[in-house]
Amino acid sequence: MKRDPIQLQLRERVKELKCLYALSRIAADIRPETDDLFAEVASIVQAAMQHSKLARVRIVMGTAEFRPADYKKIHTRIRAPFNLDSGNKGSIEVGYITSHSTRAVFLQEERKLLHAVARELALILKRGFIEEEKQKLQLQLQHSERLAFVGELSAGIAHELNEPLGRILGFAQLIKKEGVPEKRQQDDLERIIKASLYAREIIKKLMLFSRQMPQQVIAMDLNETIGNILYFLDVRYQSKDITMVRKLAPALPFIQADPVQISQVVVNLITNAIHAMPSGGELSIITQKSGTGVKLIVKDTGHGMSTDVRKKIFEPFFTTKAVGQGTGLGLSVVEGIVLAHQGTITVKSSVGRGTTFEMTLPRKLTKKKRV
Repeated sequence: MKRDPIQLQLRERVKELKCLYALSRIAADIRPETDDLFAEVASIVQAAMQHSKLARVRIVMGTAEFRPADYKKIHTRIRAPFNLDSGNKGSIEVGYITSHSTRAVFLQEERKLLHAVARELALILKRGFIEEEKQKLQLQLQHSERLAFVGELSAGIAHELNEPLGRILGFAQLIKKEGVPEKRQQDDLERIIKASLYAREIIKKLMLFSRQMPQQVIAMDLNETIGNILYFLDVRYQSKDITMVRKLAPALPFIQADPVQISQVVVNLITNAIHAMPSGGELSIITQKSGTGVKLIVKDTGHGMSTDVRKKIFEPFFTTKAVGQGTGLGLSVVEGIVLAHQGTITVKSSVGRGTTFEMTLPRKLTKKKRV
């Protein structure tokens, strides 16, 4: 019994309309993962083809690709390209696998449908990318607002604590100078002074973090600064069975920077590296010329960091150390100093393979900033 051509055409048009309707439903939702999206679009397009059981769909965008395992068996295909504003190019292809009963061909309407699908898919992807960028900007804004609040809070705490702490430290030093008769009292007094000095260092970090301490920018030699710091830290890393590797570039250009603040950056990075190698290891300190600036690389062979920890290390008050062993301000202060010097700092790390910090500073500051 022959099929009515009109009914066949009507059935194909209904399938095409269902295809476009299904795509519009996807477009109304926030874009899922690319793989899931491509799989869903491929299923919709396959169902819209005249010989849907023989049809196979392949979607490509940049390095992302979706295709069924037997796509190589196709003998004929149609293709529709699409472009995104971001410069990514893609295409959607439909092919028919070999049929023993008939050699399937594509209708002209199916070719038009595929181009319509390609345009719709491009719009869905664009909308997804826009939504993704919007979420990133919102997170950045929230992060900036949180940092601003923490900075203001830190400045207030630092000022409130600075005066009474200064009195405690001053009176303790006076008592020590006058002398106390008992050894136990002397030890207790020494503990008070050490605790006060430690608290003062925390306050300094809070003030640096909240931009309350001004820069004193001069021309400085980064290699010389590193040499001075390593001289004082020498005993500390040798006692922990750590091998120091120095690769300081000769004739390194001077940079415009605050020596005290840059020293604090270097000390923090080296100290963190030492803490990451409790059983010993290798610590590399490298300086290089880098375009219009200089580069410092601090690399250790310690326990490394997980992806989640690496994402948070520059956040204020975040620390993986035990209570009382770290304030969580070190690396946030480091980042603040580097950014205030118009530089960049990045970190690469993986668990069990160590960590590498890479800092780049310009030779000249284009504008004086406060830290």
